[in-house]
Amino acid sequence: MVEKRKRYPVLTILLCISACCLVFAYSSCKKSSIAPLPVDQSYFPLTTGKYIIYEVDSIVISNFFDTTDTTHFELMEQVDSPYMDAAHQQAYRIIRSRRNLPADPWIITDIWSAKLTGNTAEKVEENLLFVKMNFPVLLNKTWKGNSKIDTDSPLVYLADWDYQYTDVNISLEVNNSTFDSVVTVTQHKDINAIQTIFYQEKYAKNIGLIYKEEQNIETQPGQYPDGYILIMKIKEHN
Repeated sequence: MVEKRKRYPVLTILLCISACCLVFAYSSCKKSSIAPLPVDQSYFPLTTGKYIIYEVDSIVISNFFDTTDTTHFELMEQVDSPYMDAAHQQAYRIIRSRRNLPADPWIITDIWSAKLTGNTAEKVEENLLFVKMNFPVLLNKTWKGNSKIDTDSPLVYLADWDYQYTDVNISLEVNNSTFDSVVTVTQHKDINAIQTIFYQEKYAKNIGLIYKEEQNIETQPGQYPDGYILIMKIKEHN
């Protein structure tokens, strides 16, 4: 009986130590847990009535004619009324209008659409769905921006692009206006001796797209290049 009475205190102490260790481990886990990063969708605002006017330079380079033609015009994108899309998510119509000179009337050319999901900003352009942004915004983060597009011919050049945030929260001047907190999305960059494929967009917080550049040019030695360049710069917004 004496031996049994001596063992009980030891067992009790061991149980207490184990319980304390569990409490400490649980407390440590709680303290070391990482809070989720905030999802800031203000780079892609969608509000009915919001508009942006761009100055656009469209350059067509023809190997067949050995010519380079440049067209300058203004483009307005205006957010129209919301609706429920095929995925049962709220989307907004984007009315696109064009004029050659500031004094000319606006002429509607296209109606696109855009929407925000829990972690993406998506835009339908010419019936092609692009994942423009992926949230949260983090420097060097990548995603498959063309993953919702059937990239069979003639769209094979869009296959497997890795969009990337190459600048985050920088100050940038576009068209003599300075924008704070700008994010750069480099959609694709493949530049070599025979081709230049470069697609990039820049977004300003609470404004949206402020700059867009597309270059798709083939260059064969001894031949005139072939392809196009498109540059859009924000001129005005509300």
